[in-house]
Amino acid sequence: MSHVKMKAVNIMSQFNRHSWFKMIFSCCLLCLQVCTFNDGQGQQTLEISLARETGSAGKDLSVCRGDLLEQRHHHFEKEKDGNYRFTSDQSEPCRLVRYTTDRIVSCFDLLHYANQLADHANSSSRLHFVFMGDSRVRHQFYNFVRLIPDYDQTRQPFRLSSSFHGDIEIRSNILRLRLSFKWRPLIDDGIVETLRRWSTSDDPSERPHLVFLGMVAHHMIGDNGANYQLYEEKFAKFAPELAQLANVTRLIWLNQYPVVASYHHNHDSNKNIYSEKLHNYNKAIQRMLKNESNGIRIWDSSNPLGEEYIRSCAVLKRDEIVHVDSRPYLFKDSAFADCNDFIHTGYSALSEATNLLYNDICNNVMEFD
Repeated sequence: MSHVKMKAVNIMSQFNRHSWFKMIFSCCLLCLQVCTFNDGQGQQTLEISLARETGSAGKDLSVCRGDLLEQRHHHFEKEKDGNYRFTSDQSEPCRLVRYTTDRIVSCFDLLHYANQLADHANSSSRLHFVFMGDSRVRHQFYNFVRLIPDYDQTRQPFRLSSSFHGDIEIRSNILRLRLSFKWRPLIDDGIVETLRRWSTSDDPSERPHLVFLGMVAHHMIGDNGANYQLYEEKFAKFAPELAQLANVTRLIWLNQYPVVASYHHNHDSNKNIYSEKLHNYNKAIQRMLKNESNGIRIWDSSNPLGEEYIRSCAVLKRDEIVHVDSRPYLFKDSAFADCNDFIHTGYSALSEATNLLYNDICNNVMEFD
C-alpha cells in the first residue's frame, strides 16, 4: 500500500448518451477516415491518419504522456501525402488512447486518490473541474460531460439547451465528482475576483483541480466594444490572476478555432468574428500569457482538427437533397449541423479534441498493458 501511495503522490505532482453519428467526419486519432462521398462521377476521400498503434518493428507503441495540449510538445502535423500524424517531442513515437466511460471512471478514481493523499483531503471530497467562458467553452464542456457515466448525477438546471446562457452544476456522489460550467463570455471584475479567491484560499478544497477557460469572441462584437486595444487592456489585468492561479491548480486556456465563412453575406456577426482576426488574437494572447507564466497552458495542439472541420464544411454540399442510393445521409446528419452555425466548431471535431483532453488529464495516472 505504501508503494501505491508513493506512486499517487508522484502522479499528483504531474497533475499541478449520445450514440456516435453515422458516417460522421471523425478526424480519427487512431484510425483513418474523415469522410467519403460519391458525386456520381467518382469518389473523393478526405483522410487524416493521426496515430498508429504499432511502430515500424510491429511493437506496441507506448502511450503518450506529459503535456499533450501545447503544440511545442505534441501536435498534429500535416505530411506530404495530406494526412495528419500526432507527433511528439518524446524520444520515441507514442500513441493516444481512446477513452471510454470505463477508462474515465478509473482515471477519476486515481486522480481522486492522489488528491486525497496530496492535500490530506477526506474520502468524501470531490474532484472539481471548472469550464469558464463563452459558448465555445460550453460546447467543449458538453463534449467532456457526454463521456462521463450517469450513475447518480444531479444537474442544475435540470434541462439544458445547446445555447444555454447560464451556469451549470453537475455532481456525482459515486464518482466523487463536481463539474461546473460558468457562463463568463467577457473579462470583467467579477471573473478576476473569482480567480483571485481560488488562488489565495487557504483551503485547497475551495479551489478547482482544473480550470479550463477562454473569453475572446464576445469581445469582438460591436456591443462589447469590438476593440482589440480595449481587450488587451482588460487582458493585461487578467493575466496576472491567471498566472497566480496556475501556481496552485491546473489551468488551460482554450486557443480559438477558426470559424466557417458565413453563407449569409449580411450576417453582422460574421463581419466581426472571422478566422484571420481570431488568429491574430490567439498570437497576441499567447505572447501575453507566456510573459506572465510558463504554468499557464494554452491548448493549441488540436488546431488542425478545427481546421479540417472547416475544410470539410466547405467541401460537403450541405444543401443538396439526399438520395440514399447515391449519396450518404452524412450530408444531413446532425454531426455537421454546426456547418450552418459559423462560429461553433462541430461535434465531429470537438469529440476528437475532447478525447485528446482526456489523454492529457488521465494518461499520466493510468497504466496500460
